[in-house]
Amino acid sequence: MPAAALWQRYARLEAFWLQFRVTHINSHSRLIPPKQRPRLWISDFDGTLKPFEAPVAHADVEALKTLGRLGCVRVVATGRSIATFMKDWDPAFEIDYLISSSGLATSRFGPEGPQELLTTREFTDSQARLAIGIARSLGLGFFLALPPPKTHRFFYFRPDGLVPSCFDARIQYSEGNAAPWDGSLESPLAQTLVMGEPSVMREAERRFHAEAPALSTVVSSSPYGDGALWLEIYPPEVSKGKAAASLAASLGLGAWEAVALGNDFNDDDLLQWAGRAFVSSEAPESLKALYPNVPPAGRGPLAYVAGKLVPGFQDR
Repeated sequence: MPAAALWQRYARLEAFWLQFRVTHINSHSRLIPPKQRPRLWISDFDGTLKPFEAPVAHADVEALKTLGRLGCVRVVATGRSIATFMKDWDPAFEIDYLISSSGLATSRFGPEGPQELLTTREFTDSQARLAIGIARSLGLGFFLALPPPKTHRFFYFRPDGLVPSCFDARIQYSEGNAAPWDGSLESPLAQTLVMGEPSVMREAERRFHAEAPALSTVVSSSPYGDGALWLEIYPPEVSKGKAAASLAASLGLGAWEAVALGNDFNDDDLLQWAGRAFVSSEAPESLKALYPNVPPAGRGPLAYVAGKLVPGFQDR
């Protein structure tokens, strides 16, 4: 059979499995035991493994080590840039790959931290102008980030009206890596971020979908706990799920071999892609209704899932 036909058959089978899982597996159902041990473990970081202003649970740190000894590939898929992830990384927290900035970049990861960038994206000039134009027309403040590995460096535009508290908190957290935007587009850009109250941000999301459908939009809850929503605009085809699929393909692994953990809307396409997916018990209700629920960040969610899916895991 030609390679193209085989690929089409694989894609149809994977699509069928995805639809079956989303339709028939929820927090009240049992997972069918896999025929083989899951080989690819992908987890969100903030709110899934790491609680706000607290470290990752010791049980999860040890679970990552055990998965490594079993030959599994360990991945963190985070909305953080590489640099901001490193602020809370400890060498005891062992992973093999880092998907950063919601899928904007994928890096190999070793005992001393990130190694070479495997994939990265950035806006074309026309895409950047389009994203900025929509943000300005909405009257919202926004941030413009540089491409990886410098995504922690950004410009910001403050409107005359009120901004949510997370706007200033993000500038402060940047530790000198933020500067007011002067209106120029001389530097290459890779992300536009707007933030505001949920009702305002849903309208912003609708506008971006309608006026810039080729660009990727990622919605997430503010990590500062102020109730705001963040809308991140990226170059086309950027998301955690697409980055995970690309990484898996490069490793010769399929979605059915992947386990994913998340806690927010920006994890949704990753959760849909993975063969087995779980969400924190503190996730939005709409996500909790679709996926089995696990203990919250700080209480060993990864160790809990590994204990359920890997026979004898607690004894290893």
